[in-house]
Amino acid sequence: MIRQILTALIIFSSGCIAPEGDGIVGGEIFILGCNETDNYGEEQYPAYFDLQANFFVGEPVKDESAVPTDHRLDIRLQKGTNTIEDADSLYIQMTKVSLAARRFAAWEPIPVGVDHNVKASLSLYLTCPSFFDGPEASPASAEACPVLTQQEQQELCDSTVYGDMDQLRLPHAPFSLGQSCIVLCQFGKANRGDTITDDFSIDFSDVVSGVYFFTLWNRRMVYNSTEICDDQIDNDGDGIIDEELCQNVSAGGFVQGNFTIKLRRAKAIQAFP
Repeated sequence: MIRQILTALIIFSSGCIAPEGDGIVGGEIFILGCNETDNYGEEQYPAYFDLQANFFVGEPVKDESAVPTDHRLDIRLQKGTNTIEDADSLYIQMTKVSLAARRFAAWEPIPVGVDHNVKASLSLYLTCPSFFDGPEASPASAEACPVLTQQEQQELCDSTVYGDMDQLRLPHAPFSLGQSCIVLCQFGKANRGDTITDDFSIDFSDVVSGVYFFTLWNRRMVYNSTEICDDQIDNDGDGIIDEELCQNVSAGGFVQGNFTIKLRRAKAIQAFP
């Protein structure tokens, strides 16, 4: 009886979702005050980062309104099976999947940032338990994505080995420093050249895959349009560059990689005998 109870608790604590997928998350980042006093790299000397992701979850969120059009998709590439509040993970949210599907169908890479339909954040609750300010994906310039032909995108997707990447410390082609972007390779039932309607949705058993590169910043600075010291950019849009009232960046860098996830329904917890 005790063994049966322990088995049930293990199943419950590991989560009810049965994911199927692969991916990789790595790059160079810095977080000042990662563990109260210790830093994880520094702005001038960022540290190598490998999430060692081994748990991949895609969760479609359906719009239940009378005219459903705002279907969402949440993606997690994570180390371990803990809840997101107790794990290191890369979290990607597609606020409206029909917009992402239209870009996929039109062979258009997808910009990622707080002002875009797709957002991403790196949560490091285990690596940096005392740091709660990001990092958040946001491009450093107006050119969030590389300009790619249809052939170049297809070659990128065909050559991708999901869960592997030759070099994580340098931006992999076709991405460059400062960009924040996803090139989708498969997106549910959408096909290249399709006309995508507003009610397009991602469903269980669909496959979503892509290659990405995210430039990272402090979440608070990105959302509040905070003036950043000495970066030669008017961050707060007041017409003054590098004004005296500014803040220094305490988290940043980049992560890159790929993912492929087949969305699975949650498994029911086995009942006690």
